[in-house]
Formats: sequence, structure tokens, C-alpha cells
Amino acid sequence: MDIFDAAISSLTLLLTYDVMLMLFIGVIYGLCVGLMPGLGGIVAIALLLPFTMGFGVIPTLALLLGAHIATIWGGSVTSILFNVPGAAKSLALVFDGHPMTRNGEASRALGASAMAALLGGIIGAIFLALSIPLVRPVMLSIGPSEYLILALWGLSIIATFSDGSMLKGGVATCLGMMAAFVGMDPITGTPRFWMDSIYLLDGIYFPVAMIGLFAISEMIKLYVKQTSFVERVEGRETSTLLSGCKDAFKHWWLVIRSSLLGLWIGVLPGIGASVGGIAAYAQAVQTSKNPEKFGKGAVEGVIAPDATLGANEGGGLLPTLAFGIPGGESMAILLVAFLSMGIVPGPQMLTTDLDLVFAMVWIIVFANIFTAIIGLAISPKLSKLPRLNPNIMIPIVLSVCLFGAYVTRGYFADMVLAFLFGIFGYYMDKYKFSRANFVIGMVLAEMIERNLHISLGLYGDFFIFTQPVSIILLVLLFITTALSLKRKNNRSKEVNV
Repeated sequence: MDIFDAAISSLTLLLTYDVMLMLFIGVIYGLCVGLMPGLGGIVAIALLLPFTMGFGVIPTLALLLGAHIATIWGGSVTSILFNVPGAAKSLALVFDGHPMTRNGEASRALGASAMAALLGGIIGAIFLALSIPLVRPVMLSIGPSEYLILALWGLSIIATFSDGSMLKGGVATCLGMMAAFVGMDPITGTPRFWMDSIYLLDGIYFPVAMIGLFAISEMIKLYVKQTSFVERVEGRETSTLLSGCKDAFKHWWLVIRSSLLGLWIGVLPGIGASVGGIAAYAQAVQTSKNPEKFGKGAVEGVIAPDATLGANEGGGLLPTLAFGIPGGESMAILLVAFLSMGIVPGPQMLTTDLDLVFAMVWIIVFANIFTAIIGLAISPKLSKLPRLNPNIMIPIVLSVCLFGAYVTRGYFADMVLAFLFGIFGYYMDKYKFSRANFVIGMVLAEMIERNLHISLGLYGDFFIFTQPVSIILLVLLFITTALSLKRKNNRSKEVNV
């Protein structure tokens, strides 16, 4: 089927009352779930699956994809307002989004976030449609050794994130990796650090750890200090949604770069959006003329991750549909839904069933538009939440966090673990150990370990030096790390002078 004909025919299938209604319902539902820390797109789709029986393929796709897209921005909101990532992929929004809230710029941050996600989603969908004939050979050329180098590059970003002691940043990263190694070895099945607890054989569940590390620790800190929920540098809100929307257009080149990065990471099977948000933030810092602003409320630190996350979902569809290899965790749940609807992944999805692929691309575009419109409409109310009385907010947020920790898997022990990580996160913050570095280590450790095992088995001990693409990526890894360290050293010298 011709690409242009497939795009037009799929659009006509989409522009019907029932499809648009299902898409609207999915977006509203996704925003509600996304605003609850720890749930995110995986839980949102999983909860919807039993209710999709009996509907047509296109309306069901509209409901599921609409909910999935909306949860992404919902997670960004909690990162910006409360320093609580709604999901792993929203982690990078904490670094500058929450400082903007503290500076009295919550509305600006929410406006920039919504508009960047919208532009990223649209740009990602456009480039996805144009690149369908080209990406297959590229996807097949990326192997485990290349994934390993990409993950190591993610760890090197500690040079960017560590504000202060590099030693403390490195220790936090190593602690995160050690936490990820609890449980069964993903390749050999050997139990590690499980302390004779069957619960720990499954490993430390990442969403639960993140709820504790960020959300519960913030509540503990708030209770100890007995101050307002957000310690504002300015006493009142000084920004507008419109200024945030303008920022997204002002930094148009950053939006395009971040969107293409998100599309690329989405296309690579198995990486997922968690790495994408961190990589987008890192490239924004490394290409900025004023990198010292980052971590203190730079709007570019909000725009880059959200544009990447918006584009990532379109890219993640390609390996999921073409090869049956999920582009990330959420895509794995979507793959189950596809199979239940009779959609069988394979090369035919990019040939005879191309109209169905384009239907999903259009759904992603409209879902981003709906999410941006609804998000901008409710942002003035959302931006006031951090100013609520802490005596009201602490029990509400704690209840939501503990509920989120429990509902992800239904284990009471997850609530206990979340609380323990909350205490751990409080002391990390108190003694200036980067919680962000801990999470980066935890996110990337499994990816590093799995691909190291596979690479050693396939290519031998010196596999990095036998794979041309790996050598190129390794050189880029050293260059970007050296540049980050040099910039950090220069900034330290300027401060001392």
C-alpha cells in the first residue's frame, strides 16, 4: 500500500464520533492515573485491558494509546510541582522543573512542559511516518554491545548531574546499581543479596523505590522542617502559562533535536523512555551556552525531556509492530493488547497493514493535542497545589504514594519498602548525595548487566574492539564525558576566583 494513501485512509477511519470519544475518555483517564505517583502508563493500560473487549480495533487503540500518552504528561506534572517523578521516564523533569516551581515559575514550567510534549509528539509522528522505509536496516545493525555502550554513556552523565562532590555523585550511582542487583541474575538465575527473603528474589521494584526515594522522603523533609510544601525563593507565582508555551517555540532547535533523539531511542528495541529523558537532559546541558543554569530552574531542562518523551512513543511503535519486540515496558503491555485484538506484529505491518500503523500514528498526534489542550486548561489550578497547607498535603500525598506503591503489584511489603526508601532518600538529600544519580544507576544497571553477558557470550572478552559501531560509540562516550568534566572543572575555577 502506498504510504500517502495509507495515511489518508487511516485518518478517515479516525475522524469518527466513537473513535474521538474513546480517545477523549482515554486522555482524561490517563491524566488522572499519571498524576498518581508510581502508576504511569503501564498500570494505566493494564487496568484498561479488561474493558476493551467488544469494541472495534480503532476505538480500542484510541482508548489505550490516548491513556498512555496522557499518563506521560501527568507524570511530568508531579515532577515539576512536587519533586516526585510520576514514572521512571519523568525523572529528568525533577532536575529543573521543581526548581522552577520553587522560583515561583510553576505555571511557566507546566506551559513549557505541555507545549514541548505536544511539539515532540507531532514532530516524532511526522518523522516516524517519513522514516518507516529507512529504519529497518538501522534497527537490525544495533546489537547488545552497542546497547552496552549506550548504557555506559548514561552512567557517564553523572558528570553532568553531580552538583557538588563528584565522589558523592559516584557513590550514589554505585549504590543505585547495587540496589538493582538485588534478586535473580537476569541471565544465570543466580540469587543475589536476597537475605533469604522470597520477596527480594523478585528484586527491588523500581516504581516502589522511586515513590519512596522522592515522594515519601519529601514528606519526611516537610514534616521535619515544618515549612510550606514548596520553599519558594519568591513568595508568589510570577509566571504565566503563555510564557512557558512561548519558551517551547523560542527553543525550537532544542525541541527538534530532542524529538529526533526521542524517536531514535524509541525505535531501538528494549531501551524505553527512561533512558531517553536522561539523555535529552544531558544533550541539552552539553549544547547549552549557559550550562551553569541547569539544576537551578532552566526552562530548557523541562523542554528537552518532555519533547523527547512526546516523540519516544511514536518511535517505540516501530519495533513493537514490525518485529514484536517492545520498544519499552509500556509497549510490552500494548503488545499484549495488540495480540488480543488480532494484530499480529511482523514485517507485514509495514507493508499490507500500513494503514493500521498510520492509524496509530494519527492517534498519537491527536492524543498529544488533546492532552496539551486539557493540560493547559487545568494547569492554573494545578500550579496552586504546592501552596496548600502542609498539614493537609502531607497525609494526602503520603496516602496516594502508599496506595500507588501497593496497587502496582498488590504486595503489602511494597508499602514497607517504599517507606524504607523514603527514609533512605531523606538522609541522602540531607547529606547531599544525589538521588538522581542513585536512580540513574538503578535504571541502567540491569541494561548494562544483561548486554554485557550477551556480548561476552557472542563476541568474546574483547567484544568492544571487534564491533565497529561499538568503537565509534565508545569514542563518543569518552569525548562527551571529558567535555562534561572539563566544563565542571572550569565552573569550579570560576566560582573559586
